[in-house]
Amino acid sequence: MTHSQKHRKHLTLSGIILLVAALWSLAPLAWLGITSIKPQGTEYRIPVEYWPEHPTLENYRTVLGDRFRIQRAVWNSVVVSTTAAIGTLVLSSLSAYAIARLRFRFRFHSLYAMQIAGMIPPIVVIAPTFVLLRSLGLIRTYWAMIIPNMVYAVPLSSFLIASYFANVPFELEDAAKIDGAGTLRTIFSVILPVAAPGMFSAGVLAFLGSWGEFMLANTVSIGSAKVETVPVVVLSLSRAFELQWTWVAAGTVVTLVPVIAAVLLFQRAVVQGLSAGSLR
Repeated sequence: MTHSQKHRKHLTLSGIILLVAALWSLAPLAWLGITSIKPQGTEYRIPVEYWPEHPTLENYRTVLGDRFRIQRAVWNSVVVSTTAAIGTLVLSSLSAYAIARLRFRFRFHSLYAMQIAGMIPPIVVIAPTFVLLRSLGLIRTYWAMIIPNMVYAVPLSSFLIASYFANVPFELEDAAKIDGAGTLRTIFSVILPVAAPGMFSAGVLAFLGSWGEFMLANTVSIGSAKVETVPVVVLSLSRAFELQWTWVAAGTVVTLVPVIAAVLLFQRAVVQGLSAGSLR
């Protein structure tokens, strides 16, 4: 087999794998969208109706109306996810700077310890987290979701950002110090702009992680509509209205629109940030 034949075989195999992965990932979303435009009750038809005979947007009007108020849940998720992402970047930048730029004993061990901590399933610590938040008076507030989500995201974000910090020439930092810049000013004025792709990727991942987080949000919101985020509202929607799947599908599509738009808009920057940089 010639080199060109091997190359074509490799491309064909890669294309098939990507196609299967795309179908596996996008088929549920497509079915969700189709279900959301079906007239109420037709989702139970047998044989299955793969495309509605009479598509309708009535489910979206119902979900976006006063009966559901899903817009508030979307706003709550935006506030929680954005604040958690910003806080994660601040904390991760400082920890990544210490690991990648400072020379101290066990610096890599500290990074490994953070990654091991990040592998602990959140359900293991949900009970003590709830008790701690309750003792601080944060239950049924945004902060009850923001602070834990920041903690969940710091290990991965620190690793991504440290990968970029490690590749920044030390001469840039030395020049800033000669000009009289302190450590924090050097980090935010010199190091961070160079590591912008890694920062961006870490921020997007932290945002998406907070947006889709359900267990903590369901535990600390305790039915308070003022702070309930998207996953909690979608679940309560399905329970309160006896599993009207067309409404649930429409509500889910509405909550996915901001995430899909962000991914489509920033996917290139995210991929670039994840694929570049390596710890030395």
